[in-house]
Amino acid sequence: MQKKNNVQKFFLFSIFFVTITIYRGQSVGINTQTPEASAILDLESFVGTKATATATISNGAVTGITITNPGEGYTFTPSISFVGGGAVLNGGTRATATVTVSAGKVTNYSITNGGSGYTSAPTVVFGNNNKGLLIPRLNIASLSNFTSPVNNPVDGLLAYNIGSPTNSNEKSIYYFDSIKNSWVSGLKSVNTPRIAYLDVTGDTSVLTNLGAGYTNVALQNKPKIAPVSNIAGLDIYTYNNNQYGIILPQGDYVVEINFNLTTPPPSSTDSNYYIMGYFIDLYNDNYNNSTKTITSFGSDFNRKENVVTSKLNTNHFVPWMYFVHVPTTSNPTQMYCLRMYIGRMQDSTYNTTAIIKDIGSYIKISKIK
Repeated sequence: MQKKNNVQKFFLFSIFFVTITIYRGQSVGINTQTPEASAILDLESFVGTKATATATISNGAVTGITITNPGEGYTFTPSISFVGGGAVLNGGTRATATVTVSAGKVTNYSITNGGSGYTSAPTVVFGNNNKGLLIPRLNIASLSNFTSPVNNPVDGLLAYNIGSPTNSNEKSIYYFDSIKNSWVSGLKSVNTPRIAYLDVTGDTSVLTNLGAGYTNVALQNKPKIAPVSNIAGLDIYTYNNNQYGIILPQGDYVVEINFNLTTPPPSSTDSNYYIMGYFIDLYNDNYNNSTKTITSFGSDFNRKENVVTSKLNTNHFVPWMYFVHVPTTSNPTQMYCLRMYIGRMQDSTYNTTAIIKDIGSYIKISKIK
């Protein structure tokens, strides 16, 4: 054992040829002699020299990569990711790329998507995608049992519940919460907040002189997904230039449609108030996320109605709420695309043009499962 600069290094060699480097009072590294300084434990599945590179951006997108060190010892193709640069904070998208390995070194790259919203060059990170960390697997039959399978678990203890068919609790990584005296699934926050906001863009005229029961396309302008949205896979589908739908991955959702409507006042009226009724017909079309196409159009619709009392020359805010279940199948590319129409109810005070105002109109989608 050699001591230098108050750092002790122990190299333990076994039949697995794993190198463990211990820095007194600092970090522990496995398969790395330079463990990350901000981590207590740095696990590397790759035994070799990591490649390094820098990114170049133009007009908010990644346009090039310069490989500064090709690394060595690669027996697999590493993943590549772009960290920082402001893309996500600015409501943009992260760039994606792939690399080519030859003779154990990274030799080339291909940018598959330059991303958007970058204000500075992101950091290029090469990943080790051929190994994982195996968390101890336990039979956590009761989340409130703190004597079995672990007796008096310490606060923050991690374990993976093996789940069905051994027990009915979700297969997941759990941590023990000593305040609740319970095991808590640590993966339920992966999609947090699991809410998306879609802003209506541009005023839309609908129901011009149409009587009760007739409908018009509700989303005639492409909605904008707000940057704070965090439902993986949610997207906008273009049926044509005057009709758009909302793509939902498998799961359960609450869809809240909120339209700020205005209707020109009638030429004559006996009152400053009038009653207007509106409905939304929601269709679930089958969507294939691999081919990016509608595979079949839903023939049945879910209708929600709402009646409002409006004052002359005043907009009226009309909400509708739906529960949408997108069936879980063995093929995750099978999704739903929501197609919606707006109509006027019978016995509304009068029939004339209704305008969906972009200011104040939005759709909120909450993924609940």
